[in-house]
This record gives sequence, C-alpha cells and structure tokens, in this order.
Amino acid sequence: MGKRSIILFFVSAVRNLLSILLWVVVAGFLVLFGLEFYRSPGTEAFRLVVVIRQWGDPIVHQTKRWLNPPPSLSPFVPFALGLAVWGTQALLHAFMRQVHYRLALALPVKEPVKETHAVPTGGVALAAPPDSEKAREELLKRYREIEQALKSAKRKGCTFLSVDIVGSTKMKAGAGDTSVTISFHAYEDMLKKIFREYGAWKQAWTPDGVMVCFLQRELAVGSAQRILQGLDEFNAKYNRLRTPFQVRCGINEGEVRIYEDTNLERVADRVIDVAGHMQKEGRPNTLWLSAEVYAQLADKSGFHLVNKKVDGYEVYQWALEPVETEAEEAATAKPPAVPAVPTLEVTLAGAPTEAGKVTRIRRYEILEELGRGAMGAVYKARDPQIGRTVAIKVILTTGLSPEGIDEYKQRFTREAQVAGQMTHPGIVTIHDIGEDEAGQPFLVMEFLEGTPLEKMPVPLENPVDIGLQLAEALDFAHRRGVIHRDLKPANIMISADGRAKILDFGIAQLAGSQLTQVGQLLGTPAFMSPEQFSGAKVDARSDLFSLGTVIYWMCTGKNPFMGKSLAAVALKVMQITPTAAHQLNPALAPDIDTILARCMAKDSAERYPSGAALAADLKALQAGRALHTA
Repeated sequence: MGKRSIILFFVSAVRNLLSILLWVVVAGFLVLFGLEFYRSPGTEAFRLVVVIRQWGDPIVHQTKRWLNPPPSLSPFVPFALGLAVWGTQALLHAFMRQVHYRLALALPVKEPVKETHAVPTGGVALAAPPDSEKAREELLKRYREIEQALKSAKRKGCTFLSVDIVGSTKMKAGAGDTSVTISFHAYEDMLKKIFREYGAWKQAWTPDGVMVCFLQRELAVGSAQRILQGLDEFNAKYNRLRTPFQVRCGINEGEVRIYEDTNLERVADRVIDVAGHMQKEGRPNTLWLSAEVYAQLADKSGFHLVNKKVDGYEVYQWALEPVETEAEEAATAKPPAVPAVPTLEVTLAGAPTEAGKVTRIRRYEILEELGRGAMGAVYKARDPQIGRTVAIKVILTTGLSPEGIDEYKQRFTREAQVAGQMTHPGIVTIHDIGEDEAGQPFLVMEFLEGTPLEKMPVPLENPVDIGLQLAEALDFAHRRGVIHRDLKPANIMISADGRAKILDFGIAQLAGSQLTQVGQLLGTPAFMSPEQFSGAKVDARSDLFSLGTVIYWMCTGKNPFMGKSLAAVALKVMQITPTAAHQLNPALAPDIDTILARCMAKDSAERYPSGAALAADLKALQAGRALHTA
C-alpha cells in the first residue's frame, strides 16, 4: 500500500470512528430523555442504565444550571443535548469528507508501471508497441474467446416493438421550448406507463422513439394497440403543440442472444432491424407486423394485409380506422393473398371440385364444416371403412419455416400419440392422425353430440357435478403426463344427459412447438394461470387453476379475472383475489369458496396437488360432508 493510500485510509477511519462515537453519545442522551418520563427500580438496576447515568447525569445537571429552564421544559434538556450532538456529528462528518476529498486531489498518484518485454536491443527494455505481433495475437485470442462464447450462448425468443413519432422535427418547429418539453415528456411518460402495465422486459430510447423487448408476443401487440388507442386522449389533455402526435409501430419476433444484464442498446440482430424497418415503413397511427407474426396471434381481429413487403416479409396492418393507399384501393377487387385459415382445394377421384369447398380429406368424406379459427378448421366427416361419423381438425402451419415444419410435424405425431392413448369418458377420443393433400396435419376425433359449455346459460344448476367430472378427467390425463394448457368453456362439451367431455387435449401443444416453451404466452387469458402469464414452467396445477376459473364461471356467470385489456387480465390473475362466489350467488354452499380459493391460489404450491384431491373435496361438498384437509 502506497503512502497516499495510507493517508486516505487513516482520514477515512478517523471520520468513521468519530461518527460512531457521536452516534453513541446521541443514543445515550435519548436514553436519559426516556428515563425522565419512566423510572422504576428494575430499570435503574440495569448495568447499561447505570453507566449512562454516571456519564450523562453530570452533563445534564450542569446544562440545566446554565440554561435554568422552566420546570415544564426541564425534562426535555437530554433531548436537546441529543439534537445538538447529532448536528455536530453531521457537520463533522461533512468536514471530514471535504478533508478526504482535498487530500485525494492534492496527493500525487503513483503511475502504474507499464508492462515491458525483453527484446534484443542490448539489454534495454522497451514497451511492446500496440501494433506488435504479440499484441495482435492477444487480440485475436480474445476475439475467438468472445466468438466461442456467443456461439455457445442460448438464444431467447423475443418480440420487439419499435415506436416512433411521425414528423417530430416539424412538430417542434416554431413551438416554445416549454411546450415542446412538457408535451414530449408527457408522451414518454404515457409510453413508459403502458410498457410497465404490459410487462416490457428491456427498453432502448432515442429522442423521439423507443425499441422495446417483450418475452410474450401478445403483450407486445397489446401495448402497441394501447398506445394507438390512447393518442386521441393524450392529444386532447397533454399535448401543448399545435400539431397532434402521430405514431408508427412495428413488430417482429425471433430468437436473439440477449441476457438479463445486457442493455438492449448493445444487442445487434436482424430481428430488431426488421422491427425498426416495419415501423419506418408504416403509416401514421398504425401497427405493422410480418405475416409470420400475424399467423401466430391468438386474436387477429382488426388486422388486414397490406400490399407491400418489408425486408421480404408480407405485412399486416392494424389501425383504429381503415387506412388505405391508392394502390390498395385499386387492389380491393383482388382476393386476399393470405387468408386467416388456409382454404383447402381438394380433388375427388381426380376431378376438380368447387374452389374452397372441401369434399374429402384422405379417405374421410366431409359432411359439413363445423367451424374454423386461428388454429385451423373443424369438419364433420364420415369414415367409409367402418361407417363411423367423426370430427376432423386440420391444424394450421402457416408461418413456419421449411425446417420448422419438419420439427413441428414430428412433435405433432408425438403429442397426438400420447393424447390418443387416453381413453376416459371425460376426454374426447382421438382415432387417427395424418396429413391432408395440402400437407397440413390433421386429427380425427370422436364426433360429439351436445352443447359447448360456453353457449350454455350460466349460472348452471349443477356446476359442482360438472366440475367433479372435469377434475376426474384432468386427473386421468395428468397421471399420464399430459397437460391441457388451455382449459376453458369453449373446450368443454356437455351432452344431453349432463356428461362433460374435454376437447382439444394435447392440441395446445400441437399448435406449434414454439408456443409451448417456457416464456411464451399460451392459452386463453381470462382462464390462464399466473405461471402462464409470467412465463414460468407449467405443470398439472396450472390446469387446476384454469378449472377453478371455469367452476367459478359456472357458479356465478362471471369470469373472476375479466378485464378490458390483456394487461388488466394479467394483473388480476397474478395479484387480485376475486369476489367470493357464494357472495355473488347465495344459493351456493359456503364451502365452495374454500375449494375455489385453493384452486385459484396464486402460488401453485398452495393449490390442490392433483385432480383427484380436488374431486374428493367436490364429492364431499355434494354430500354435505366436511372438506378434506391438505
């Protein structure tokens, strides 16, 4: 340790020691102040009190003689002395800090000895020049280490949102500095609030724009839509400029090497570049994203295809009001280039059929279309080999890369085989799997006659009985390692005799392997578990949480976690305890609240450990017995 370091260490030690001693003195005076109001033989007998009395009483008595305070203020003299010492301590501490600072500036700093290398120059040591061969070798070695670390790093699936103000330079021209500052700060505050609500992971700000990283696609899209929806109110209340704020948003997603402790500004990747280009090419007050991102959205409402490509990607646009260019208006007579669900054009016995009408999928004769959605289409069909009526669900693969499709189909086959091995009266049976003539995978399932639970009037007359059937079906599946992940009234069919069957078991995993990884949003938000929102690992207890929300809905007619936005739903699921079901529907047995509270516990460790345990409590509730303990 050098002379300079020793001096600075000594000054710092003296400063800290004096601070400690004066704090002890302040504490002693405060004890004496307390003893002025509370005395007892027991207290006065404490060794610490005796020491404080011996040290402090003379000072207090002498101070009272000097000040001669009135009797009413005499007990407060120790407190006044404590304040005086505290003030002295603060001044002394500040003074010693200044001394330390001035000494640090005044004392010379010993220059570090530069590394030298022996060279054949007659015994003279010379510093290695920065452009020497050895220096280049060291730099190359370091570069290779970094390159190897990057290659071995695990990539993380991220969704990037780029937001920028349209014409910000013109907006500021001619406006007062105060108005510009207030307006742009208010705009930034609005965006930061929205990003907090939607769980943004990382942010990188520029003077008029921001790039934001989300770990869940739906949250990125929801935050962009929320920004655009809030512009009218913002311009009316907070914008001090003559020109209204207009915003462009662009979204792209992909796997990026990014770490918890890495600033977004330091990440360079084509995924981020494409998001920025989507935003730059976008029109005012719109959200642009690629067809690949659009294909994976659970809610596609409000999006339409734009007659333009960005970085080779077809673009979908979302806006509060329709926005069209002249080129698009001229193209309105053309059919849409990418439908939400691919329309199959299949030939029967070699003869062409009416375009868009499916008459056969492999050997199955299509009787009618039952419905279609984001994941694909469902048909009622007939198996001519055994004369059985079945339901066929064609799974959508649009948006997957060629190499991703092969992996997807392997996973599809594996998951369908597991789901197909389950035979239970509460689970729809899978008969067959395959690929149609267009290469889309499909499932052949048991055809059910009944009513979807979501279309039945609620509250139900027998919600506990339905809940019991569902709990037993879930337990059967969970014991075989299969988790539903998207249990909701739309995936439950009720037969005419009151039997419940769960649909789409395993389909949630078949919707694409990228959707079932940790960190990705999967499921219907109002019925999802907290761990699905947080991106944590999902197990059987997540299904039991979803079942709890379904039972609550059947009992009360209300979803416990409804909200106007995805962020509002996520907040309620993760933090808010819903109103007791018995309070909303007094006809229910009070114990139903205990069962539902355990099902919908925020911590999965506090929920029922299995569907069988939940079923046991529902049976006890039906029989009027006491509930089982954990």
